[in-house]
Amino acid sequence: MKKKFAVILILVGIIFISIPKISEFFLLKNNEEVKIDSLSDKDLEKNANSGEKEFDASKIQAIDVNGVILNREKADMDKVVGQLVIPSINMNIAIFDGLQNNNLMYGACTMKPDQKMGLGNYAVAGHYFKKDGILFGSLMKVKEGDTIKLTNKKNIYEYEAVKTRKVKDDRTDLIKDDFVERVDGKAMVSLMTCYYDEEGYRYFVFGRFKKLYPYSKEKMLDGITSEQ
Repeated sequence: MKKKFAVILILVGIIFISIPKISEFFLLKNNEEVKIDSLSDKDLEKNANSGEKEFDASKIQAIDVNGVILNREKADMDKVVGQLVIPSINMNIAIFDGLQNNNLMYGACTMKPDQKMGLGNYAVAGHYFKKDGILFGSLMKVKEGDTIKLTNKKNIYEYEAVKTRKVKDDRTDLIKDDFVERVDGKAMVSLMTCYYDEEGYRYFVFGRFKKLYPYSKEKMLDGITSEQ
């Protein structure tokens, strides 16, 4: 009986230790499943202008094994409205319209309705994961001067990272359009994730709009070493 109990404890311990790696595997698989190449600019435009969108941040739950593995659903491709690329950290993920728990397991999500790339303050949230290259796990490595690219497959909207901030989780003013006026009057992108070692805090990367040019896959993925 004691031996059986010891074996059970060992197995439980192995499973517990393995959970982060299992979650990592599924999150990487999630990213690979979202085939942005399968969507045209017309598809992205249709997605942006149809369907009901959720923007209640209070409903968002932290990443856990239950959400990542046990209750994982397919990504809602009807909510994909764009693509986010940051070459300096090899980030290449889909942008979903609206804050929804399952879609946050597959990419980043817009934080307020009717956002337009290249206008106002384009605010995007992503989950932090303790592994570079997964969701917003590398966001804190973005430095001032780094390039941030958004696309709706009609145009590429290029921004330059100008500021990073650790803030309390109640700083909703940082995603509003009038925050643009308090920065320098130019359009912005605001990328937000949870702060890695303190609950109740968020981490932001702010980018200033720099230029606009026609979309091509090659230009969008320039500097990325692995494709989605």
